[in-house]
Amino acid sequence: MLHAQQFVPRPGSSEAVVGGYAFSATLAIQDITGLATSGVSASHIAKRLEPSTESEAILFALTSEQPLRPVTDLGYRELFDDDLDHTEAWLFVSLPLLEDRQVIEANFTFDSEIAPLPGEPVPTEPWVAALSLLDDLSTRLGRPICQLWVTHSPGDDTPPGVVEAGYTAAFREDQATFEIAGLDSLPALAPAEFAVIEGPGFFSRRKAGPQEVEQFSSLLTAASRDYPRGELIMDTIDWDLARIRDAGARLKDRGGAQLTGLAYVDGVIVGLCEVVRFHADDASVCELGLVYVLPEHRGRGIGAAMLRASLSRAKEVWEDLETAYCSYPADSPAANAIMRGLDAEVVSSTTAWQKR
Repeated sequence: MLHAQQFVPRPGSSEAVVGGYAFSATLAIQDITGLATSGVSASHIAKRLEPSTESEAILFALTSEQPLRPVTDLGYRELFDDDLDHTEAWLFVSLPLLEDRQVIEANFTFDSEIAPLPGEPVPTEPWVAALSLLDDLSTRLGRPICQLWVTHSPGDDTPPGVVEAGYTAAFREDQATFEIAGLDSLPALAPAEFAVIEGPGFFSRRKAGPQEVEQFSSLLTAASRDYPRGELIMDTIDWDLARIRDAGARLKDRGGAQLTGLAYVDGVIVGLCEVVRFHADDASVCELGLVYVLPEHRGRGIGAAMLRASLSRAKEVWEDLETAYCSYPADSPAANAIMRGLDAEVVSSTTAWQKR
């Protein structure tokens, strides 16, 4: 039987626990993608675990022994360095604090010591323990909706026990990589004008034009409402300037830098494209964030041209840039068409399993 132990970050606390989880998560994604540039840094995880007005993150280990330990505020035994020798899996939990206050989001990872190699049988007990922990958290926290995000090899994949525990596959996105040099395959012209600015939206030194802040806030709110999420239960985020600036401050604090591409039609912002790079990551790699065009302006090549303009500018700013990572809804015809045009390679999929 496996037992849930909760990591409690403290000033001056050991880095072994966060490092152990980051190593296991990186090994897992590299086994799936086969790419050395895949993964997550311990510093990024440590930042995620810091207090935030937007969400609370909690790291759990599932261990094979049950030593005497102090009990946390949530009622679980606390996790210490000595417990890492008996850890078989990890559950990284996120609790949204502004919207989706009925939701628990979680990511499951096998510990590196027992992680199955590709093609080997998947151990069942860690999955059963993780699903039991989510049920317990749901009851203790009064959050009846559980969303478990599982990254796996491209295509469909069903982890042990999730269907029996009452979960259904609510959404799937694919992760792909493509070379920046392939941008020439995308159209450069479209019935729109483009600008690429530093920072997330208006978290920058650039002075916004008349009504731009309102237009950009409205665009982000529309993306939150309309972006494909399958059957996932998610509240719409009502974006305003304060929230945009808060998001920019969090990104900067986590060691990230962003460029934002904007598409204008008749002087009005109708689309955006986020390009992000983290200082702790390989300098040749960037990530595509949100790419969104208002529905009434789709089908005219604006999204593809905006993507080309944004990444071309990113290459100018970050001279070492060679490869872009992106995630997109697996069943989106538009996204798949653009990825085919870029000769992108799907390296992994992530399925969101939901129980309510």
